[in-house]
Amino acid sequence: MNTKQTYWDFDLIRLSAESAAVHLNKEFILIDNFKDASEQSDTDFGFVNHPVKLSFTIAIFCLAGRMQFQINLQDFELRANDLLVVLDGAIGEYRGMSDNARIAVIAFASDYFQTALQIEATMSLQRKLYAWPLYHLTDQAMEESMTIYRLMKAKIAETDNPFRNGALLGYTQVLTYNSYKYLLAADSDDEKTEVKSGRQQELYTQFMDEVRKSYTKERSISYYADVLCVTPKYLSQVVRRVSGRFAGDWITDFVILEAKALLKSRKYTIQQIADMLNFANQSFFGKYFREKVGCSPTEYQKE
Repeated sequence: MNTKQTYWDFDLIRLSAESAAVHLNKEFILIDNFKDASEQSDTDFGFVNHPVKLSFTIAIFCLAGRMQFQINLQDFELRANDLLVVLDGAIGEYRGMSDNARIAVIAFASDYFQTALQIEATMSLQRKLYAWPLYHLTDQAMEESMTIYRLMKAKIAETDNPFRNGALLGYTQVLTYNSYKYLLAADSDDEKTEVKSGRQQELYTQFMDEVRKSYTKERSISYYADVLCVTPKYLSQVVRRVSGRFAGDWITDFVILEAKALLKSRKYTIQQIADMLNFANQSFFGKYFREKVGCSPTEYQKE
């Protein structure tokens, strides 16, 4: 992939155009580097060291080597037998992979994902993935996943098969339910992903969910405190106690992350970005950005 090009909406149409991709109607896409893991140009993502907002769901299976990402301000490193699932709407930043990395990628529109599962399972799985998108699979689980992946790839090649869309959906259901099973097992086995009990952890989780939904429109702690039916002071204390960071810092970081992605896309004027992020005017946005980043929006865009 062209690592010099930066995308804001890194969509399925762009992804399907990559040389290593096979796809069904540019809506269901598979990419891997099984043939030659040393040819990283075929599997490098087009958003190296720049944040982009994904408009699709992507699952990355790491069979060997290492990959680094930042997803919604959290750093992740994939190693052998790891699975990273990033949902539509997340802001991600790809930070490179080792020369010996072997990966398989499945990307599809979110409505496709929603039809693959029953609604109860879909909502439960999405909550888990938003909380922690990286999971480690057993050898058996990875082997089974790759068997299904190869069946998917073979099915996409059957261009004269009028039923391949339905067959792919069936494979997706099997793979997704299996992944759901793996994730449930990981919750009980991995201390990193264990959901902490107690009201404070629950409140922090709810706060982060609300921030992800509303940070482009609402930047005040008071707004989120009102939504969660607590006082701003109490919310700030809980978030600080659970995460080690102030609530306002989380809100600011999400706003700045989106601002950076919009600026690097070069698709919008600074005034348009200020409007999209609900700033009163371009001047106020510029002052806010400079205070948090250390340079003006224009200067950052030219870097």
